[in-house]
Amino acid sequence: MGGLLSTALAGGGSLAGCFAMRSVLALVGTTLGSCFGTCCASCACSACTMACKGSAQGARVAYLLLLAAGVVLALVLRFAFAPAMASWEGVQLVDMCEGSIECTGNEAVYRVAGTLAAFYLGLGALCACPGDVGASAHRGFWAIKLFVLSTAMVGSLWVPNGAFDAFASVSRVASVLFVLYQGLLLIDFAYMWNGKWVGLDEEADGFSWRAGILAICVALYAASFTGIGMMYSLYTGDECGFSSAVLTATLLAIVLFTGLGVSPLSPHGALLPSAIIAADCVYLAYSALSSNPVAACNPFSAPGDADGTGGHETLHLVVGLAMAGVSIAWKANSAATSVHLLHAPEAPAGTLLPITANGAAVQTSELAAASDEESAAAAADGSGEKEEPLEADAAFFHVMMAVSCMYFGTLLTDWGTASPDHGDIRQYDVGWASAWVKVGTQWSIIVMYIWTLIAPALFPDRDFGG
Repeated sequence: MGGLLSTALAGGGSLAGCFAMRSVLALVGTTLGSCFGTCCASCACSACTMACKGSAQGARVAYLLLLAAGVVLALVLRFAFAPAMASWEGVQLVDMCEGSIECTGNEAVYRVAGTLAAFYLGLGALCACPGDVGASAHRGFWAIKLFVLSTAMVGSLWVPNGAFDAFASVSRVASVLFVLYQGLLLIDFAYMWNGKWVGLDEEADGFSWRAGILAICVALYAASFTGIGMMYSLYTGDECGFSSAVLTATLLAIVLFTGLGVSPLSPHGALLPSAIIAADCVYLAYSALSSNPVAACNPFSAPGDADGTGGHETLHLVVGLAMAGVSIAWKANSAATSVHLLHAPEAPAGTLLPITANGAAVQTSELAAASDEESAAAAADGSGEKEEPLEADAAFFHVMMAVSCMYFGTLLTDWGTASPDHGDIRQYDVGWASAWVKVGTQWSIIVMYIWTLIAPALFPDRDFGG
């Protein structure tokens, strides 16, 4: 890995440029081929139809792995291959950047993110189609899908930069909405966790669940206040007003919404949701301070050796790539599987049997008879298996995956302000734009959570579903 990166970084001549281009194309094929192997491991392919159909869960895992691979590929192209790519001739990506390494790296990231986003949006449109088209497109035809994706990604090198600059502008807006949606997911998770454990405590005879809630709250608050203390010692100084302001605001906000959560003003509030939000606010504060480009205020911002030949440097690169891919894939999965927040349940929670048109529940005997008929029909067809229906949220899943691609394209270029001074993979998220976006994300979560605490008291006549 270190040798490959060092070769790309040393490129500049025709031989290095040729090697870099072949390496990029090989990296794209290898990355996408590994995702195809995931499909092959979980299902049998039909030679006639090429419809490699797996389970719904397996398909989602494959799409998340594809997203993580895209993040890794974008990072490698920006930080390792950009110097060599700047010497290529005959491709729009380089010709329109006029030899700028910064422009070449950013445009390479936009091409990976944009191609993946278009891929997921296309799948989302197919999943919205009636019949078996959506199910086949979502869970099958992996060889065709990966061939189309890899071809489009290579072909994007000849697409004018203006198209991807427009994509970058749209991505910045979508990324802001994405991080706000992540905040809503966290708040919803905090309330759901608290409600679940409180319900279990009310059903239990002892105090084990209540003790568990208290222990988690103590642990989260202890970790939060300890983290703030450590960040005061590491990230603040005479010229670090930004760091001091972020930490002080975080501490005051935690005290404020914790007090509101246990006050009579919000009888529905609780300590556990406040502890979860407090821990996330501290993490976002740390993340914002880690993005501070001022070296005197960020002890971990100094770039490593540019040649990347040392064993420790190679390890840092590999770990940085893996963490970036997994982190963004996890955020994408949490957003893509949260369709329940967008609509109310269609049936009461206690309804265990399907409902007919006149409102009567279908009896178990009728269900068994229908199942026998379906099994007989499947046997008569010779298939032996019933086609698994498409999940109701499949189209939403692909839309959120596309938005996640926009997010990582924006994140890896520091929201369009990436500096050539940050030439290390570990610094892909260092810059004032990233720092302020994280601070804004933290403040938006704080405001939304405080609103959930005080809104019922401000509008007592409204039903907040609580």
